[in-house]
Amino acid sequence: MLRELVKRWSNHKVMVRWLSRFFHYLDRYFIARRSLPALNEVGLTCFRDLVYQEVNAKKRDVVISLIDQEREGEQIDRALLKNVLDIFVKIGMGQMDCYENDFEAAMLKDTAAYYSRKASNWILEDSCPDYMLKAEECLKRENDRVSHYLHSSSEPKLLEKVQHELLSVYATQLLEKEHSGCHALLRDDKVEDLSRMYRLFSKIPRRLDPVSSIFKQHVTAEGTALVKQAEDAASNKKVYTLIVLFLISLCAILF
Repeated sequence: MLRELVKRWSNHKVMVRWLSRFFHYLDRYFIARRSLPALNEVGLTCFRDLVYQEVNAKKRDVVISLIDQEREGEQIDRALLKNVLDIFVKIGMGQMDCYENDFEAAMLKDTAAYYSRKASNWILEDSCPDYMLKAEECLKRENDRVSHYLHSSSEPKLLEKVQHELLSVYATQLLEKEHSGCHALLRDDKVEDLSRMYRLFSKIPRRLDPVSSIFKQHVTAEGTALVKQAEDAASNKKVYTLIVLFLISLCAILF
């Protein structure tokens, strides 16, 4: 269906372009004086009313289904998807209403549902570092989709959905995982994992607050332990010195 739609759209554009050439004089002078829509605009309107509106829901669902298939690791025709999504953009005649209302809104809703399902499983199965690796990879792939076939205006909205479902919703559980959370990463000096945690959460407003709180607790605990060790060492050294002096005095008395 998508291939046939793209083919008809391509043929329609060719026909409108040639008609515009044939009737260039009328389009430039007669139409302008009568305040009538230009031939190119009429051509787009006809395609929108006779073709686009008829298959809108079906083609949107097919495109979203293909995107989900790609998220699952399947190979899809990205060039075909780009051509189909270009129709959503072009049919708006300079406005993004058709793209946003007829496709983007449903795509973002599906994206949220998809990653909500994934996150609910990953948070139970994976350690904090493994979960963050998956989240980072998902964000990279969504960025890649924008660069290949989605409109650039979708990027911030799409990434916000992914960040919310994968990171914001499970931030507390992720950071407080018993054997692999933020405390454990700080304790074991997992610099690479801590860097990834910063990269992921720094892009979300106020999501670094719990990380900074845990870091403060860690630094305070480590600092307190070091101070105690220093005090104990100083105390032990003082006791050792007194014992040595006592033994020297005792030897002096005995010998």
